This record gives sequence, structure tokens and C-alpha cells, in this order.
Amino acid sequence: MQRIAFRIPADTREDVLDGLLPLLPSGIVERPAGEDVVEISSVGELLPDRERLEAAAGRPLEDFEAEEVPADWRARRRRFGGGAVLIADRLLVRSPWDPPAPGDVLEVVIDRGGSGFGSGSHPTTQMSLALLLELEAEGGGATDLGCGVGTLAIAAAKLGWSPVSGLDRDAPAVEEARANAERNGVEASFEHADVEQAALPIRELLLANAPPPVQRRLAAEITPAVRHVIVSGIVEGELEEVRIAYAAAGFKPVKGMAADSWIAVLLERDGG
Repeated sequence: MQRIAFRIPADTREDVLDGLLPLLPSGIVERPAGEDVVEISSVGELLPDRERLEAAAGRPLEDFEAEEVPADWRARRRRFGGGAVLIADRLLVRSPWDPPAPGDVLEVVIDRGGSGFGSGSHPTTQMSLALLLELEAEGGGATDLGCGVGTLAIAAAKLGWSPVSGLDRDAPAVEEARANAERNGVEASFEHADVEQAALPIRELLLANAPPPVQRRLAAEITPAVRHVIVSGIVEGELEEVRIAYAAAGFKPVKGMAADSWIAVLLERDGG
């Protein structure tokens, strides 16, 4: 496996990438590399040489590097970092190998261990985090249903929700969630369970990045203690049936987000 990396002036980015992307079918990673400079990197089994890339770019590619790298993405991530996600300029989700967040930004450090969903890279997780940032903890607890490797639950704990727990039917993901909670220094418990059948810990905040069957079951389990529900993991055509299920429990949408065909919604008690 090969990796190339180079730097270009930020104001040339669009023209350069128009020429290069057809030659880099596995895609690129882009990150700031100083004032008005970006670093572009790409990994693939057989990448074009510098001469061919510069011809396609129409300009020199500064600080060009080409090297052999491990085929395992986790080994590459440990070496090069990459993939950190900044949510609403307030919360950074990153791997243990990425640079730490600036001092005024909260961070959640996640290792997905190659097994679990919910590391922060998917739009549903990102939108759920953005909606979570809209809320005040108000002394309540949170439950993350379909928690994956624990990103949402850990973010909730860092934002002051307590107690916090998560459930997921993927046992390796649950183990990663426990390790991630320890890595972030938060109190959060995680259980291996099928959220369509298991007993659900119902708390003031419910986080459900899950498909409609889970949403219907959760809506039927809501108690008067619940104040907020963040729903994601659904697509546009599923929104109405989910909305109806929560309306029957006395909840209405107060804010929604969309990315690609995915939907995320913050619901609160109607009239509450």
C-alpha cells in the first residue's frame, strides 16, 4: 500500500483537485498545514508518480512525499491521524492519534477498534451530537440506544448528563464503548443487549440513532420523566411514521437536521 502527501496554496485547491481526483480513485484527506496552505494525502495500492500528478495539477506539488504504508487502516491512523470531526465549533470527536482539541473546545476521544459504529464519521452521529449541544443537562440522565462505540453517551456525560448508559447488540462495540469511557475519564455504563427486546433504562434524555422499529418501541416505553429525545438513523421516507409514534407519546419535533438522505430530529414534550 502506498501513501502520497503534498502541500498546495489553499486558493488553488479547487483547480488542483479537479485535475488530480480522477487519478486518485480511493479519495483524499485534506487538512490545514499553515496559513493559506493545505496538505493533501491519498492512499492506494498503486498511485501515480509525482511527474504525472504535477502534470494533471498544472503546478508543482510542494513537500511531495511518497512512501509504503501498512495496509491496515488502524495502523495508518496511528501513524498519520486524520478523521477528526468538529461539531458546531464546540465539540471535537477524534481518534487517540489525532491532535488534541484547542483549549476552548470540548473533545471526545474515540477508538472504534475496527468493530463498532458511531465513531463520529457518519452524518447521523454528527447530527445527533449537534442536537445534543443544543440542550442543557438540567440535572438529568441520558440513555444511548444503539450506542456503538459510545460516542453519544460519552459526549452526554462530558456535557453534564448523569447517570449515562448505553446499549448495543454488537458485543465488541460495547467493549470498545467501555474502553472509550475510561479513555475519556467519564462515568458511563454500557450493556450488550438488543434494544428491540431488552429492558430499556428510560431517563430524561434518550438518544436513539437507530432504525424505525427501535424508534417505535422506544416511543411506546416513554415515561413522564423523559424531557428530550434525539432521533437519528432514519431516512426521509421514514420520518413521518417515527413522528407519529412519538406524537402518540406526547412528543413533537422542535429542531431537525438533514445530511444526504439521513434525518436527525430533537423532540420535546408537547406543551412542555
